[in-house]
Amino acid sequence: MVEKKLVVLGLICVVLSVVVVGAILMLNQKETEMRMKANQISGLENENLALEAQVATLQFNISGLQSEIVSLNNDKNVLEAQAATLQSEISSLNNEKAALESQVSSLQTEIMSLEGAVIESYQVGYEAGYEQGVEDGAGSGWYIRDPTYAEAIAFISLDETDKNDWTEDYVCYDFTADFEGNAFQMGYRCGFVYIEFSETAHAIACFNTTDSGLIYVEPQTDEIVDVAVGQLYDGEVIVRMDIIW
Repeated sequence: MVEKKLVVLGLICVVLSVVVVGAILMLNQKETEMRMKANQISGLENENLALEAQVATLQFNISGLQSEIVSLNNDKNVLEAQAATLQSEISSLNNEKAALESQVSSLQTEIMSLEGAVIESYQVGYEAGYEQGVEDGAGSGWYIRDPTYAEAIAFISLDETDKNDWTEDYVCYDFTADFEGNAFQMGYRCGFVYIEFSETAHAIACFNTTDSGLIYVEPQTDEIVDVAVGQLYDGEVIVRMDIIW
């Protein structure tokens, strides 16, 4: 009887031992799983912190970019205002330019008209004076003739018209008229040369020498000059020229 009890107790002890061991193993397994879960959670928390840091950095960058956008928009507005002001100034300057060009054109027209009137008046006066001179000199031995080249050069060297000062009231036409008048007093036929440029005009003198042909003289400097339509004279192209004898 006692032996049976011992056997039963032994079996109970074995069963209990198995149960306890199984429980311990199960607890160890659960503890391992919990540690793994804890590690996973820790890893996820670290990832979350890293993501939050990235989000904070991105938000900071976005804030900076938004500030730059605001600043660029302000600069854009300022530049647009400046461009509008400049366009207004350009429009105003273009209007002033057009007005000045119109005035210049009008003045050039008036100058050409006055120059034509001066030439016409000079020609009329010259012809009248020439005819009167012929009448006054008839029978007195006084006559006008073309000089030789040497005579023309000698007259140019003696004539003092080039010593006169150029002023607004004494211009190239006056130099030429005085030079021609002095030549007439010496008995030489002298031509009044009207030179026309694209926008202005000029006057010089000439002699049709008997031995060297036509020579042109700049009365302001006493220089013998070469002039022809299409050539440059005093930096401008001659578009037309006439000789009044």
